[in-house]
Amino acid sequence: MMISITQKFKPYTRVPGKHLPIPGSLLYAQVFPERWRVFSASHYLLFEGDMKIPGPLKNFAVFQDLHRGGLAVHSECYKYYLHPSGRCEVSPKGLPSASFGFPLLSLGVHKHADWQKIRQRQDLKEILPFWLRLGAMVPEGEEDASLYTLGAGKLLTQVQQSILSKEKTEIVSKLHSLFLSGYSECFLPRRFDAEHQGILTEVFQEDAEVPFALLRKSFSILMEIFVRIQDNFLEILPSLPPEFPCGRLVGVHLPQIGRLSFEWSKKTLRRVVLVASQSTSIVICAGTEGGTCRQREWQGKRLPGAKSLSLGESVEIKAGTTYLWDCFCK
Repeated sequence: MMISITQKFKPYTRVPGKHLPIPGSLLYAQVFPERWRVFSASHYLLFEGDMKIPGPLKNFAVFQDLHRGGLAVHSECYKYYLHPSGRCEVSPKGLPSASFGFPLLSLGVHKHADWQKIRQRQDLKEILPFWLRLGAMVPEGEEDASLYTLGAGKLLTQVQQSILSKEKTEIVSKLHSLFLSGYSECFLPRRFDAEHQGILTEVFQEDAEVPFALLRKSFSILMEIFVRIQDNFLEILPSLPPEFPCGRLVGVHLPQIGRLSFEWSKKTLRRVVLVASQSTSIVICAGTEGGTCRQREWQGKRLPGAKSLSLGESVEIKAGTTYLWDCFCK
């Protein structure tokens, strides 16, 4: 009865020399079959290395590990890892466990995550789960307020306004414009559209630094499409666009409450699971006025008993208890 996502979050490219953000860092890499380079956000070359292997090589690919961080580089002759520190290692040892790689989002698309094909398909149901994970993994850093007044930063602000105002039919089109103009083919953030697609009005300028802060900020903004918490008032799917009729969001950390997971289909909430870390009271809102649901508590591997809960009613939760809410009705 627990909600889970089994999909592997490891988008990749087979094109040599593409610039890729290194998940879990403020660095990016450029990887070729025989050579690799790691750069700082200000484009300073930090590390580089050669493989000294005769080519041409087959099955070359660079994977972004959105569970543990870093890049995994594969070919028929070698396999190595570029860690978030920028160092090249022969194994992923030392990276965080994949069990800490939350939250995870699925919107029902499970195609091969080739960045070039993702860019061609332009399907936000496929893009958003990777976007969310990449943003969640960006470390805290200095933030320049002017980032949000120009180019892609201005678009991100417009997206946030639509989400907070619950303009559900406007969100996807604005996200689509932000995706095309604010990120390269392999999702390296940028303020100005290097592909000159006519989306941004500002004249193109080379970024002095990669604006990783835009990617980090987008995580909290995107999360507010699916869940919002304020003063123990828990709102689930508050700004869900009609283009996302089904999905799952797993492992959302709610400060001083616990860890939340839920799923929906046909634009309707189906199940909510909360693993409470503290004893407190919460009010659950499922996007509609009024309504009821069924509440149960796990006891070992069993779910004995059930009671009806009116949405909008305060619920007392106890630390160490796992709660299930389902059978949502208007």
